[in-house]
Amino acid sequence: MANYQQRNTTPRFEVLVFHTRTGNVLAELDYSTLSFDEQLNAGGTATITCPLDAATGRDTWDDRSPAYVLRGIISGPWRFSLAIVWGNTVAWAGPLVSPVPAISGVELKCSTLWALFGLRRLMTYAAVDPASPSATVSFTGRSLAGIAQGIVEHATAEYGRELPLDYLPVTVDGEHERTYHGYDYKPVDEALRQLSEVIDGPDIDFRPVLVRTATGEQIRWQVRIGQPELGDPAAPLIWDQGAGLVDMAFDIDGSRMCSYVAVPGDGQENAKTFGTAYSNELVDAGWPALEDANSDHSSSTNKAELDAYAAAYLAAYKRPVVARSATIDPAVYPGIDVWRLGDWGEFLLADNPFVDGPQRARITGSSYSDGRIKLELTGTLAEV
Repeated sequence: MANYQQRNTTPRFEVLVFHTRTGNVLAELDYSTLSFDEQLNAGGTATITCPLDAATGRDTWDDRSPAYVLRGIISGPWRFSLAIVWGNTVAWAGPLVSPVPAISGVELKCSTLWALFGLRRLMTYAAVDPASPSATVSFTGRSLAGIAQGIVEHATAEYGRELPLDYLPVTVDGEHERTYHGYDYKPVDEALRQLSEVIDGPDIDFRPVLVRTATGEQIRWQVRIGQPELGDPAAPLIWDQGAGLVDMAFDIDGSRMCSYVAVPGDGQENAKTFGTAYSNELVDAGWPALEDANSDHSSSTNKAELDAYAAAYLAAYKRPVVARSATIDPAVYPGIDVWRLGDWGEFLLADNPFVDGPQRARITGSSYSDGRIKLELTGTLAEV
């Protein structure tokens, strides 16, 4: 962890181009504007604007003109990725998806690895035909974190699907199981997200890192899987109003409140499978009964799994969610090279009429633009 207390200069990011499948850095791009965002268990996007006279450097394209380099980059959506780097820290990285060239330059629109995993299907590719029984992928005797790791390993195991990934240690063995039929043709990102949504489901984060060696530079992703959560609530980072903490906002949202939830699965009419969960906690305190449905798991026939989804949904929305966000100055400690998605923070407010004392919350999302970072924080449940 950095030992500074305050930076003297506003951070200046570098933009590196690298090969998605190998991580090898190819060039450095100058830029006029950039912005990026990312959420835990959901990924994010970045937009980088490069003028035609953008200075370039690094290995492969050192002697090429800037226009030549940009022309080569925009010809390779998904083949090339971009990393936004501050010092030795990669603030954001992901594949180029949609380049937008213009007379004055090019706008590079990128997404995180979650988008790439949205274009991978959870099936045995050697089976070719998704309807074949041999296309089924199963995980048994694993922890939920172990299943998540197994899904990522399966999605990157065959030719053309390799990625520069490093897995942080998790306990793989456990008592859970999941079966993914080829005929469901389920996207890998959807399977990972659904796994994170069950009770005690693991956080999943692909954290990019910069590796410098004698032969060049490489961008790799650390596969960070929580057991179940990333971050340590007992060791929060501190942001102080008037210093690193610029502003803090609150949004009380009761639109999805429910006391009973049904999760419909596969089947027709009376043969349809449902998962359900209910709580009379607020009804007994005077609230009206509120009912909802979550239709995100309509292909499942496993009632226990659907019940788990229902219980997780009810736990999230049985009370109004108080969403919080903090705007911070990245030039003041703790900087962008200190915190990670999933970390806990303590936000010291002065004379706020709506809250009492320090606000402790977990960082579940972030975005950068115009020299400021906005942190999305875990909501607290409104008190009865």
